[in-house]
Amino acid sequence: MNTSRLVSFAILTSMLFPTSAFALEGIGPRITVTGIVQEVRISKDQAFEKVGAEIIIKATNGQLVTVVLTKDSTIMSEGRMSRKTMIPVNITVGMQVRVRGWRANSDSLTASLFIIMNIALNPVLSQNGVLTAVDGNKITVLGVDGQSRSFTLTNETEVSINYTLYGTNAVTLLGKQALLTLNPNDSSLVRILRITGDKPNERTAKPTTIDLGVRTVD
Repeated sequence: MNTSRLVSFAILTSMLFPTSAFALEGIGPRITVTGIVQEVRISKDQAFEKVGAEIIIKATNGQLVTVVLTKDSTIMSEGRMSRKTMIPVNITVGMQVRVRGWRANSDSLTASLFIIMNIALNPVLSQNGVLTAVDGNKITVLGVDGQSRSFTLTNETEVSINYTLYGTNAVTLLGKQALLTLNPNDSSLVRILRITGDKPNERTAKPTTIDLGVRTVD
């Protein structure tokens, strides 16, 4: 009798709480899911109207979850960009996201809030490499993958220079290591540019120290 009750309870539990449901954190209809964007489905009409999409997310437990974006969904980024809302076409595969919304079924939800997590650490919105050219407000960076890419600095770009170099090598930015955080609305624009200097080498000259924090203004 006890065995029969246990089997019945196990079957009932699996029906009410399937494995994929545990990707959706929360009790009741209001839930949260955290994970990596795997696919973005946006129709031509949705792209034109800048409203609506289906986002497939791989949750932290490995389950695939479908997130439905509607006209009532708010999309934003963590950190300094948190006050600036975005649109569905700004979402790209590989983004680390956290979504809050309403449960539709065991593996889908309708989003009320879609957050791109820490934009500075997001691999989709970060670039690093060697600064190889500066032409007006355009810069070229040789990435770690061997590809050269050009980016644009704007009046809102924050530039931070903090390193120690030796002799005349310190007076030029070319050849220096750079870390870029890109604008989620346009990945050709730089939000933050950090010049981190060269890798230390053995030199006998007295070091020149540069420690500047510069923010461009209108």
